[in-house]
Amino acid sequence: MKRLLSTFAMTAAMAMGAPVLAADYPTKSIDMVVPFSAGGGNDTFVRALQPLLEKQLGQDLVIRNIAGGGGAVGTSRVAASKPDGYTLLAASNAMLTLEAMGNVAFTHNDFDFIAKVIEEPYVIAVGDNDKYKDLKSLIEASKQGKRLKVGVSGVGSSAHIAAVAMQNITGADFNIIPYPGGSETISAAMGNHVDAVVLGGAELRSALESGRLTALAMSYAERSDALPDVPTFQEEGYDLTLTVWRGIAAPKGIPQEAEQRWVEAIKQIVADGSYEQTAENLGTQLAPLYGDELDSFIDRSAEVMREAAGDLAKK
Repeated sequence: MKRLLSTFAMTAAMAMGAPVLAADYPTKSIDMVVPFSAGGGNDTFVRALQPLLEKQLGQDLVIRNIAGGGGAVGTSRVAASKPDGYTLLAASNAMLTLEAMGNVAFTHNDFDFIAKVIEEPYVIAVGDNDKYKDLKSLIEASKQGKRLKVGVSGVGSSAHIAAVAMQNITGADFNIIPYPGGSETISAAMGNHVDAVVLGGAELRSALESGRLTALAMSYAERSDALPDVPTFQEEGYDLTLTVWRGIAAPKGIPQEAEQRWVEAIKQIVADGSYEQTAENLGTQLAPLYGDELDSFIDRSAEVMREAAGDLAKK
């Protein structure tokens, strides 16, 4: 009888153990993989969140920069990691760009997306010149036979694909010129070596505020609080909506309790306003999404990227 009771107690403890352990998540430090070098947009985003997340989760968040392949190396590492909630990814639309270009084995379906936290628009901007005062004048120049030189950061980058999408939707003729990075792209525009540039709004913010560049249109569905004077493509009559977004993802199969713990933590950070000013200082804005709404957003974004990649993608 005593053995029977002991066996029953052990079975009950085992049955109760899984949810109890899950409820205790996290019990150790968590690795956050940034698939780019230190100092970039994803790195800055997650490092600003780090102390707030550590306070909410009660554990250390260890940021690991695993750069290479335009984000492919670090993202692939996370996709292949154990889905236990202790290895996560500082995710962005760069992973969808890699997928659209056919450069990687993973797809967005290999991840559980926990939260989209911030976003910024793509912006098409010009240097300080008298030729292009608005998007209409730029497009009109192309329709009159001028092939527009448009600078972007990186071959096959998300900015490159965004520029292709802008070309396709407006019917303009772009000669897209990739530069090594955003600073080189901006310098080319300021020196009038290109007619326009396409970059994320945060990357362009300083040049726009100083008047060295002028924004003609942005890819939000509605105007941005950070750039209130810049019209959207929608306002200009073009059905184009694209965003540079950043958030948190995990390998497919993360325990539901762990995912919920992360969602609760991020929701609390958003609710108490502790990250809002930081997001604005980064030239971005809070735009949180979770659950089914987030999954639908990711699916739509992946489709837009696939369509925009077009002939750039590997067959």
